[in-house]
Amino acid sequence: MKHISKFSIIIFIINSILTPVLFYFLIVIAEFLGIALADFLLISAITLLLDYSRALGKSIILPVAMLLKKPPTLKKNYKISVIIPAYNEEKNIGKCIESVLEDDYENKQVIVVDDGSTDNTYATASRYRDKVLVLRRSRSGLKAHALNYGLRFADGDIIVTLDADTLLSRDALRKIAVHFQDERIVAGCGNLRVLNSADNLLTRLQSYEYVIGFEIGRRLQALFRTLLILPGATAIVRRRILESIGGYDPMIGEDFDLTLKLHKIKGRLEFMHDVYSWTEAPNDWKSWFKQRVRWHRSQLRVLIRHRNIFLRRIFGPPGLLGAPDMVLMDFIALILRPIWTLYFFLAYNWMTIAAILILLYFFTELHTLLATLSIIEYPEDLKYFYVFILNVVFYRPVYSLIRLYSYIVEIFKPSYQW
Repeated sequence: MKHISKFSIIIFIINSILTPVLFYFLIVIAEFLGIALADFLLISAITLLLDYSRALGKSIILPVAMLLKKPPTLKKNYKISVIIPAYNEEKNIGKCIESVLEDDYENKQVIVVDDGSTDNTYATASRYRDKVLVLRRSRSGLKAHALNYGLRFADGDIIVTLDADTLLSRDALRKIAVHFQDERIVAGCGNLRVLNSADNLLTRLQSYEYVIGFEIGRRLQALFRTLLILPGATAIVRRRILESIGGYDPMIGEDFDLTLKLHKIKGRLEFMHDVYSWTEAPNDWKSWFKQRVRWHRSQLRVLIRHRNIFLRRIFGPPGLLGAPDMVLMDFIALILRPIWTLYFFLAYNWMTIAAILILLYFFTELHTLLATLSIIEYPEDLKYFYVFILNVVFYRPVYSLIRLYSYIVEIFKPSYQW
């Protein structure tokens, strides 16, 4: 577990000082451009309420929470079963298996499920048969089918699912066992990094996104018990709990579905920030587009399937805060932001409004970036910090359009019927 360092404290202080300074600077610029304070607050209302306030909250809450958290110690030596489903992964499966075998945690079981591959995935995995249980399904299907098949042969107390294009850090299994010393924890997820971040601009943008967006978001959600998605690339569940809820339902988005099922039995989920894994990110825009469309179409379908989580208070924070917040930020705000902006574009000089909003988003991103630097274990994970400008003016707006497209397509042409 990471302790707050002098560097982290300095960054925290800088971020705290910058908050009033930047906001005052923004007001001065608005007045210089001929926008009164009341108009500025009205124009910026959506951004201030939904984005800037969150950035400020992260910069204060997360460092304090990390300072107060007491790291657990390893007392119970759980057996951990790692299930790796693979379809046509002959180029990656060997590296993935080796990353798990190199972990010095001895009480482990490694299971590879070849899900009807048409390449040499099975033959490549079979080279490790002396240490790995290699299974084969005759035909490919949904990922959930392969996971459930592997679960039949798993005998560990804890199940770790790992994508075949993902590498596990050498100390990950021990740290997983440490987190699960808390008997209240039923599941969790690791901290994903982009393995091929140096490929090009797109992978650098995703590398930045995985730290600034995914890690920081999951840290905050876990703190408020509203962690809604355990990404399948590195998801961890107690086996007895997973079996008691029937394993993985055969659907697209099985990781999100499983997470909501765990919340419905009031399980405690944790983001394990020190359990690192590295995954291959799309390195061309077409593959990235297909990945994100798949993510968000399945997100909408799973939310519809579990719509009763909004109606019953018995589900606690996930139903009262987590799921409504997801709807607010991923659906309502997606529509509200452009409509709000367009109204003021028509009422004022659009270039002036654009300048104000871009500056406000820059400051919001800067707060988040500094907050991240104050808590992450390895600052070098943000070595591509310089893409934050492009992230604000290009990557995030384009991603918003893709999410909107995904939801519209899913509504009118569902990808999967249950």
